[in-house]
Amino acid sequence: MPKDIKEKKERTPAWPVLKRLWKESSQIHKQLALFGLINVLSVALAILAPEMLGRMTQQLYDFEQTRGVFPWQALIQTGILLAIVFLGSAVFDILRMYLQNHTVTGKFTCGLRVRMSEKLKRVTMRFADSTPKGEVISRMMRDVSVIGMTTYSFLDLITSGVLKLLGIIIICFVLQPYVALVVLVMTPLSVFLSARLSSRSEKYYSQMSDTNGKLYSINEEDFGGFETVQAYHLQERQRLRHKKICDDLQSQGQKAFFLGRMVEPIISFSNNLTFLGICVLGGYLALTGALNVGAVVAFVLYAKMIAGPLESIAGGISQFQWTLAAARRVFEVLDEPVTELPEEPKTAQGTGEVCFEKVCFSYNKEAELIQDLSFSVHPGQKVAIVGPTGAGKTTIVNLLLRFYELDGGRILIDGVDAREMDPKHLRSLFSMVLQDTWLFSGTLFENLAYGKEGASLEEVKAAAKRAHINRFIASLPGGYEAQINEESSNISGGQKQMLTIARAFVADRPILILDEATSNVDTRTELLIQKTMDDLLKNRTSFVIAHRLSTIVNADLILVMRDGQIVEQGTHSSLLAKDGFYAEIYNSQYAAITEAAG
Repeated sequence: MPKDIKEKKERTPAWPVLKRLWKESSQIHKQLALFGLINVLSVALAILAPEMLGRMTQQLYDFEQTRGVFPWQALIQTGILLAIVFLGSAVFDILRMYLQNHTVTGKFTCGLRVRMSEKLKRVTMRFADSTPKGEVISRMMRDVSVIGMTTYSFLDLITSGVLKLLGIIIICFVLQPYVALVVLVMTPLSVFLSARLSSRSEKYYSQMSDTNGKLYSINEEDFGGFETVQAYHLQERQRLRHKKICDDLQSQGQKAFFLGRMVEPIISFSNNLTFLGICVLGGYLALTGALNVGAVVAFVLYAKMIAGPLESIAGGISQFQWTLAAARRVFEVLDEPVTELPEEPKTAQGTGEVCFEKVCFSYNKEAELIQDLSFSVHPGQKVAIVGPTGAGKTTIVNLLLRFYELDGGRILIDGVDAREMDPKHLRSLFSMVLQDTWLFSGTLFENLAYGKEGASLEEVKAAAKRAHINRFIASLPGGYEAQINEESSNISGGQKQMLTIARAFVADRPILILDEATSNVDTRTELLIQKTMDDLLKNRTSFVIAHRLSTIVNADLILVMRDGQIVEQGTHSSLLAKDGFYAEIYNSQYAAITEAAG
């Protein structure tokens, strides 16, 4: 199976990604419109300021030349207007920051992460098996943050950057067309060069995002498998893997940021040339009388102001490349296929009848696993599934729960095709106790009641007693309110397995799946659990995947699997009498165990 979801899809062109981003941000379109309006007003005020300062300068210059009445009234009026402009700009900046922080953090990025979380609950098991957890975390956290940070940056690029630049050029043309031509010639050149450099950085930003996913994955491996790494002295190997990924990330980052940062000196150089041209041409026109002093001052201020929108445009273009890379990775998760829901879902009666009809399935299309598998299980039967590693035992459980879609055939539960049921309803018919136990961070009560909504404390206590774990729970500080940490490392493996068995008691569902359910408990505890298991299995269909003799000999039906096929089926005694593959397994494994015990 593929190891990374990025291998499944070709890179989407920029324009569709942009359209998708706009669609995904639909819940904040009103806030974005308000943000744009505030930016437009802020730009208008910012453009007015240099013209007012030029007017004040001209008023003082005229007074110096004429030595007439000092223009107190005109200066005060202009000064008040300037104060209003500066105050308005400050207020608008505060509003912009509030909208950006509140809307992006509170709605957009949070909403995007919630949608990804909801999607991950519905994706196929094939996706979960083939995608490293660290890769998913990287997309949900880092890539969504990148999208959030640049949503307003890009809008700021359009409104604040582009509008301010256009406004400056228009006012310069009104004041003096010849001087404005200097701005008009230099600006497109710098923007073109900036865009060319920024576009080349996109592939490095994309590589950075992928490498960051690998970094999250190896960190998750190191911490999640801490004991294994220490026990096998793999620290140096993991360090070298970590160093290789970090070196790749550094190399990609240097290239991406170098190309992105190259924009700034280009903008600065272009702006300095523009500033020089305005000063020289403006000074000449002032000396010839074609331009007054106030207009020269305004032009100089506008020339200095051009740096801001140009840098905003350049920075936005550079950041946009990073956003494209992050958005593609996020959308790959959101577009991942999910388990299909039937248009008119059917429900099973819950009697526990199971029928496989010519079922075909393979994880990899190039390697066949299960072909034309058929068998029937009657309500209340205990079915043991045995066979060598890789025979397909756990695959049958995965198909029962519709974790994977069939390549052919069908599975009937109480006569209803599993594909015609809502997966929620289908899985609500099953309780599971797996070899790989899973508990989440929370109290013991929350973990035990996990399989039954609204379970009472009395129900949980009764289940714990039946699973012979009530004394252990009572010995813990807090009892049923005792906390289990994130990795469940504060309780033993056997205790974890017993807790999951108790959880199955609480769930009390018509079909039970046991996959090596007692593999991590001692013999004495296993005997205690086995007695209560017999009670739990009464009038309930059960599928037992196990290698221990005690869990197989009493089964109503034993399915013997090899290479994805059922090669034998029957009871323990009838299969031994056949002296076939089951007898071979028994004689080579179970008989040896029995002799050792004797």
